[in-house]
Amino acid sequence: MTKVATAPYYAMLCTPTLLNTDGGPVRDAQARILDPYGDPIPNLYSAGEFGSIWGAMYQGTGNIGECCVFGRIAARNAMAAADSAA
Repeated sequence: MTKVATAPYYAMLCTPTLLNTDGGPVRDAQARILDPYGDPIPNLYSAGEFGSIWGAMYQGTGNIGECCVFGRIAARNAMAAADSAA
């Protein structure tokens, strides 16, 4: 650390915040990514902001819950697909 002893002094307010983006691919209730025709793309799942259910809306911190819910759904469906393929 260096002592600040000589003016002029400047300050800037820094506060914690969240920044996110929404949009992109579309996801169904089973966490599958859909193609442009609304059909699921095999073995492609999504959670969080990728394929967000919020669409064009900006909801700060809304993606945290969405990530938890769709992460669990995506994991269960991916494991079920892997088991059925074996």
